Amino acid sequence: MQREGVDAILVTRRTDVHYLTGYESVSESLPVGSVIVEGQLPYLIMPELQREAMGQDSTMAKLRSFADAPSEHWYPNHGPGFWDCIDDILREAGVHRGMIGLQHDCLSIREFESLKSAFPDAGFKDFSRALWRLRQIKDAAEIDAIRQAVKIAEIGVRTALETVKAGKTEAQCSVDIEAAMRGAGGELRGIRAAVLAGGHARFPFAQPTTARVSNSELVLVDVTVSHSGYLAEVARTVHAGSPSTVQRKLFGSVLATNDALQSVMAPETKISEAATQALKIAGNGSPVRGVIQPLGSSIGLDIREPPYIYQESKSTFREGMVFSVHPTIYEPEAGCAKIADVLMITGEGCESLTTISKETL
Repeated sequence: MQREGVDAILVTRRTDVHYLTGYESVSESLPVGSVIVEGQLPYLIMPELQREAMGQDSTMAKLRSFADAPSEHWYPNHGPGFWDCIDDILREAGVHRGMIGLQHDCLSIREFESLKSAFPDAGFKDFSRALWRLRQIKDAAEIDAIRQAVKIAEIGVRTALETVKAGKTEAQCSVDIEAAMRGAGGELRGIRAAVLAGGHARFPFAQPTTARVSNSELVLVDVTVSHSGYLAEVARTVHAGSPSTVQRKLFGSVLATNDALQSVMAPETKISEAATQALKIAGNGSPVRGVIQPLGSSIGLDIREPPYIYQESKSTFREGMVFSVHPTIYEPEAGCAKIADVLMITGEGCESLTTISKETL
């Protein structure tokens, strides 16, 4: 905050509220927020009824609540009661005439105009990038939560290796995998088991369908799950029959890209250079065709956090970062293959938090 020249931070992104206060919101639509003032505990702001429902939830914040009266005029933003609470806190802390850091990517124009009207003597500055950079380095507790999430995700993948068979629908297989992860302690937030056969597996947000798995297609098993709010992603590519030569070659390219990335990710290495080098290694010096970018991204309270692993990145790997490395390649004649692992940057290079075998064909 001192480096950025701000006197207070107004936090409106739900996962950042969790990061700064310890409170994990029960719903994406719950209007929660936080105010950070130097030398004070964070303020955690939530509706009155939700404060009563918290019970003994552990937080490190001063709780402030407001009457959450429905307002069609403000939907789906934080309503007038929330902003009245912000007003009281900033004036109480004596920073209502100072420089206030905001998250412009999580603040509507209506909300910003309301703030400027309420605090005509204040200055405003986007604090989003600084907060993302802070979140990129994971502490021991965060890494432990991600390790636990990886273990649950691997249970899902092992279940997939037993249940994905020709004749079953993508949806049936996905339900079985998700049930296994729920039984192992997977949280509702972020849980996803996507069994995707054929070409539509290349779409980032594809959902399982009633299409039946055939014995001629590559099948992508893409699993995400959270533990204590922190996410893990593990994906493997399988085949319900005997893969063709072109399918094996495609799988080999994905495997080589995944391995190459793990070999070049290290502190102070430019992400752009790592992405370029990994693609060269995977293609034996030639460009790899059909690669879906990015090759990976930071992971934590969000499944996709900056920085991203791609050739245009301006960022550098730093010790303590945790990444989802998920190279995906699509070729019309072969299908789609993906291998996703969770890697942590260490002082010597990187450590794979994923232990399940990548060799699944």
